[in-house]
Amino acid sequence: MYVPGIASRDENLAAVRRYFDGAATVDVDQMLDPWVDDLVYEEAFSDPPRRIEGKDSLRPYFSKAGDFFRMSLEITAVHDCADPDELILEYKSSGTFVPTGRPYANTYIGVYRFRDGRIWQVKEFHNPLITQRVREAE
Repeated sequence: MYVPGIASRDENLAAVRRYFDGAATVDVDQMLDPWVDDLVYEEAFSDPPRRIEGKDSLRPYFSKAGDFFRMSLEITAVHDCADPDELILEYKSSGTFVPTGRPYANTYIGVYRFRDGRIWQVKEFHNPLITQRVREAE
């Protein structure tokens, strides 16, 4: 049943896939296109934990990340929530740490919240030790 203002699960997943496709090609505009302007992006396990608010603030972060990481992200599990505009996703990365050419692979859990089929909030959990190890090998 359609409820005004609430997108379907498939529409919400499509927004995440557009974001992930942009990440794979390091196309920051494509990465940000499926997000709302007043977004909230959090990395709970970064040191210190990172919270970025607003599309204009997230753009430079995504741009700089592309200087270090080239990777694809693959959704491995989708967990529906009681709120139809919330999904918990499991995904994995596969790619390269650009400065050294070393392989980079990590696993993630993301709590995604949506507004009208667009990404509104993400709280991402990944293993920071994997990221630290690949950076230390520079």
